[in-house]
Amino acid sequence: MSTISQSKANEDLKWLKTSGLVVVVVGASGDLAKKKTYPALLSLYDDNLLPNDTVVWGYARSAMTHEELRDRIRPFLQKTNHAPEVVEKFLSLCKYHSGKGYGDIDAWGTLAEEFKKHEDEGPGHEQYNRLFYLAIPPNVFAETSLAIKKTSMQDKAKGFSRLIIEKPFGRDLESFEVLNKTLSEHFTEDHLYRIDHYLGKEMVQNLSILRFSNTWFERVWNKENIQCVILTFKEPFGTEGRGGYFDKYGIIRDILQNHLLQVLTLVAMETPTVLDGPRAGKAVRDVKVAVLNSIQEITLDDAVLGQYEGYADDPTIENKDTNCPTFAMLQLKVNTPRWAGVPFIIKAGKALNERKAEVRIQFKDAAAAPFLFPGQDIPRNELVMRMQPSEAVYMKTNVKSPGFSSKPIQSELEVNYDTRFFNRTDESNPDAYTRLIFDVLQGKHGAFVRDDELRRSWEIFTPLLKRIETENIRPIMYKQGGRGPKEADDFITKVAGYRRNEDYVFHEGDMVRKSKTTSLPVPDVDDGDKCEIGLWGLAVMGQNFALNMASHGFSVCVGNRSTPKVDLTVQRAKDEGNLPLIGAKDAATFVASLKRPRKIVLLVQAGKPVDETITNLSAYMEAGDLIIDGGNEWFPNSIRRAKILEPKNILFMGMGISGGEEGARNGPSLMPGGPKEAYDMVENILTKCAAQTSTGPCVGYLGPIGSGNYVKMVHNGVEYGDMQLIAEVYDVLGNLLRMSNDDMADLFEEWNETELNSYLIEITYKILRKKDDVTGKGHVVDYVLDKTGMKGTGKWTIQEATERAVAAPTMAAALDARMISGRKEEREAASNVLAAPITGRFNKDEVIQDLRAALYASKVCSYAQGLSLIKAASDEFGWNINLAECARLWTGGCIIRAELLPKISQALTSNPNLLNLLVDPGFASELNLRSQSWRRTVALCVSNGIACPSLCNSLTYFDMYRRARLPANLTQAQRDFFGGHTYERTDMPGSFHTAWTDAHKSIGDINERTAGEKLQT
Repeated sequence: MSTISQSKANEDLKWLKTSGLVVVVVGASGDLAKKKTYPALLSLYDDNLLPNDTVVWGYARSAMTHEELRDRIRPFLQKTNHAPEVVEKFLSLCKYHSGKGYGDIDAWGTLAEEFKKHEDEGPGHEQYNRLFYLAIPPNVFAETSLAIKKTSMQDKAKGFSRLIIEKPFGRDLESFEVLNKTLSEHFTEDHLYRIDHYLGKEMVQNLSILRFSNTWFERVWNKENIQCVILTFKEPFGTEGRGGYFDKYGIIRDILQNHLLQVLTLVAMETPTVLDGPRAGKAVRDVKVAVLNSIQEITLDDAVLGQYEGYADDPTIENKDTNCPTFAMLQLKVNTPRWAGVPFIIKAGKALNERKAEVRIQFKDAAAAPFLFPGQDIPRNELVMRMQPSEAVYMKTNVKSPGFSSKPIQSELEVNYDTRFFNRTDESNPDAYTRLIFDVLQGKHGAFVRDDELRRSWEIFTPLLKRIETENIRPIMYKQGGRGPKEADDFITKVAGYRRNEDYVFHEGDMVRKSKTTSLPVPDVDDGDKCEIGLWGLAVMGQNFALNMASHGFSVCVGNRSTPKVDLTVQRAKDEGNLPLIGAKDAATFVASLKRPRKIVLLVQAGKPVDETITNLSAYMEAGDLIIDGGNEWFPNSIRRAKILEPKNILFMGMGISGGEEGARNGPSLMPGGPKEAYDMVENILTKCAAQTSTGPCVGYLGPIGSGNYVKMVHNGVEYGDMQLIAEVYDVLGNLLRMSNDDMADLFEEWNETELNSYLIEITYKILRKKDDVTGKGHVVDYVLDKTGMKGTGKWTIQEATERAVAAPTMAAALDARMISGRKEEREAASNVLAAPITGRFNKDEVIQDLRAALYASKVCSYAQGLSLIKAASDEFGWNINLAECARLWTGGCIIRAELLPKISQALTSNPNLLNLLVDPGFASELNLRSQSWRRTVALCVSNGIACPSLCNSLTYFDMYRRARLPANLTQAQRDFFGGHTYERTDMPGSFHTAWTDAHKSIGDINERTAGEKLQT
């Protein structure tokens, strides 16, 4: 930024230093506030775009403390890219006040006193401003606005009072007028900012810049050059439990009448008198209203309405014979000299084949093209402005075909905002809500909707909406996952004159011609038959995860090296309710059966089979496709595979999946690591298929490639430790206390209602109760051979702990125990030679109480060791893994899910810089309370010959970590004695060597001697 422009910017933002601000989020406990409003305010805070003297009040009907509100919104803020310490500082600004209702005058009066108190105690700014964000339903606008007006408006001389109001702004002309009358009675248009978040999107705001700052744009922006204008909104999912709300409004009210119509006015408007500055808001909205005034009421002849099959199956929809459209395509006619005769098409739909929002302008045929290029079909130019996903603008332009041919083919001139402007920087494009709230703070109205705009838009749409509802107009049914009703494509071709170039596919800057690609050819599969995601590898885990995805409404194609499992999985899908799952018998058909960009989950055996499968499938894949390895894989292998696929621009993720066969089917814990853009491609699928808990779905982006595998590896290490700890307690109960299997089952079931509640405790009592079906005598557990198997993740965990200099004695002892258990014959021989101690006396009830305390304390140590290991790797590899998020992902679905995990997540959230879980005040208190029981348990085991390696090592870890000084001074002195390794002193800095005996000679220069040796801490 130049000095002049920097000076101008500083002047424009001077108010940030000279004013105070009170923000009130009305409806603070709702989804909109948690998912959009508070994250947007956090972004402004992190960018220093809120005044230093800012307080954010939440208001709703739910009774909560300040801290309880912070706990509710914290998980949503942690999902953003802001540093944990920034999140916590922002949360410290957030407070909460409740009322009996949104119009509770007394509650608002009390809150207004808090505003005044904050302002009176402030540093004496020039202004103290108040911003009210109404994230509430329109049916409570009236009482809320009245209460704000009576109690909370700022004195004009002291600062502004502004209200942000969320849609819907009515459901027809009549309801809009009622709503608008309510607001206008209390506020002027200067107070009101009706937010339509589409007007805050980068590409929407870019429309005016593209049009009015480029010479050539305005010269072709007219009916002489443009064939048609198409505005599209598509979602690949249905109502998903929101059908009750959606059925009252439908796709026309939800998307077309507001979002797309607003964008249309920006495309079609004439040049405003000014585009920036204090007069821009009125100037821009005046020309937008002029466009709306030129549009006639929409008739049924200008509409194609659709409803996806299964829409009414949503349990929240009461009217199962509903005619509510989930798809609509409308033609609007802009009757101005510039646009007369040019069809404007707006279309939107749910449960379609992709997620997309764009403006597509198709130009007319090139002049004299049939004579200049006889016998050749010359594609039309198109300008495409994509609003989501990945904002971009590109012009489809004809160029010469490569080689000896002179045939024109279509390529593109393209700018992707993420890759062009943010690829080499930590900055990112602000989201729409962030941008719009900042506009409100600056008093900029241009990107907000004025009352006359809304009035005219309802005049255009209400006649059509009334006719649909009063005449029960039936929508055309269409299959989920396709393009929508076929009649819509026919309509756009016939009415708009749109011509599709079937040979052109846009892939983020890569032009793909169907006649020639760098990948192996694949069979032709109709677009309507293609699936959203594929899964290759159909052992039971693979089958169950595929059925999980299908049961959540995602169309799945499955494949496997041996084809009978494909048939089996397809049959299971039919038996479980005709789930949207198909099978493919070979790699080419499998890849061809997936929608672009293709998304494939691998669940095959780790190691060489993964490499072979990737080689086989990637031969048919294209740039922008994604492979996800869901197996238990050694993290360097995932990093290596990502590099191998990089030249083909195929994305790769490693994703840990925990939960076993049951979890895979009903909701596992998912731990993905890889490119963020890859995670974004499948986030909607993973969040639906993961285990669901009170803190949200047990999945979240962990970091770059390798991080997901690493977290899963450590998860399995903790699992090793937890299982061994339970086994040691079982050993004491059975072999020392002589309890029966049924008695032990009762005890473990009782413990599962306490702080020890966990999946592993739950399955323990179920295992202990299971009678043997083979012999009909006794319990199955007594017939199980005492040899524990392992697949490698526990060994990897201990190897990594050693590599990262992180102590993990609980998990290491569990691994040792498995290895000793494997030497069954040696142990049987040793049992005849090595004597057991004489059993002492003890109190059974006291032992049981001590065991419970020791087991809990040891479990805490196991988690502490695992999380320390993840942090060490994250720091070394630059992964920036959020430990609180790791603990949250483990709260459901996975093998180690336990009652104490939410407490662990909370501890790490409260103090993201916590050095070790043991020193968290809460856990430290619990461990200190259980310390004596822990020691008695270990002593009892040792004195009675019961091996308790993990219980003992956990206590050792606790005792070593709690001591300020260890006997390591002697060990280091010994190293210096026999090897001249030097040591550090407690009383002065530097490295030292002692001539311990007369025989020791000088070791020379200490720095040279110790080069390359570093004491790891």
